Amino acid sequence: MPASLERPISSSNSPATPRRPAARWPAAISTARRALTSRCRPGLKRGSKFELAEEEACGADNCDDGKAAPIAAVWRLASSSNGKTLEGSWNGKKALPLRLERVASRQVTGNEPGTPLDLYDFSFMKFFANDTPLTMETSPYDYLRMDTQLDNGKTTGWPDATYRYVVDPRTRFATPRIVELSGDVPIEAANALLQERHWRANIGALGCVAAQYAGFNEGGPIDGMNGGTLGGYEDSTFEVTSLTPRLMSWRESGSIFCGGAHPTNNSDAYIMDVLRGALLGLQDIFSDTVDGKPGPSLASFVKQRHKKPIDQTDIDHEAECGMDDLIGEYLAVSLWREGDKQVLVFGLQTLPHAIQACADDLLELPVSEARDLFKPAFARLVEP
Repeated sequence: MPASLERPISSSNSPATPRRPAARWPAAISTARRALTSRCRPGLKRGSKFELAEEEACGADNCDDGKAAPIAAVWRLASSSNGKTLEGSWNGKKALPLRLERVASRQVTGNEPGTPLDLYDFSFMKFFANDTPLTMETSPYDYLRMDTQLDNGKTTGWPDATYRYVVDPRTRFATPRIVELSGDVPIEAANALLQERHWRANIGALGCVAAQYAGFNEGGPIDGMNGGTLGGYEDSTFEVTSLTPRLMSWRESGSIFCGGAHPTNNSDAYIMDVLRGALLGLQDIFSDTVDGKPGPSLASFVKQRHKKPIDQTDIDHEAECGMDDLIGEYLAVSLWREGDKQVLVFGLQTLPHAIQACADDLLELPVSEARDLFKPAFARLVEP
């Protein structure tokens, strides 16, 4: 049968039932996923028994050079007569009852995953590195681990548009959700996109935590990731800068390190068409663009209007950055709402790591002063 992904549930609803430490679940679940993927085939007899070895978190000091990680626990499981559950025990420092119930499956295409690293790569490449929608069909396991209870913040915003921040307690950073818009404008599509971005960041954050397990890294554990940290995701910010019944703008910022030569720094702004739940790029906003980059008249407008530095240090900085060239390549735009007034903010983003210091806001001006640059559809969205 297709690769089955099982969700673990407690064999008892009693609060007194002992539970395993949450920090070990990433390795445990992935170990179970590996076994269920590779062994749940037509040839597996119902009622059969098997064991799984759960890897213990192991730092680079102890598990480098290909050394096998120590075993934290052994799962002893038996398949039920109808093949829908696996029951048995988790055997570590103590023995605890364990029950896995089949809730969904996905079709495997290409080579079937054979290791925890294969499954980690599947989640990361499909739902973090790419824009594949995360659903019960594309990956039941990943969908269920993302679909968790969130902590809701206070509702805030403007008289015609309100929002609040929500937090997944596991990853601790706050992302926005729209609460209500005047005119009964539907919010489902917009919140679906916001949730998708939240889930993608969550996959990255939990992937950082997983780096403490040797089996999730091709070359063994990563130096500096022994403690299972979130890699800085917990300090990331998602700041709403404008929300109307038609448009939403926000900025995502952070500094992430989950191994590699240097941290990944980001401070990127976005504009969304609320009704469609769609991000808008330069080509959706301005009439003069070429392949998603500013055309001659748009680039000239920003270059002429942006505030020129006076201090010699700042003058030298702009010259070193080659600001005019960067405007032509990395220009981005966002919205800032002040009461009933919308302010257009031009800036630079997605710069290569070596020139991150050149990223900055270049120009702020009322929307009315840039109206001649807009495409008609965006002009209607941004009108008062």
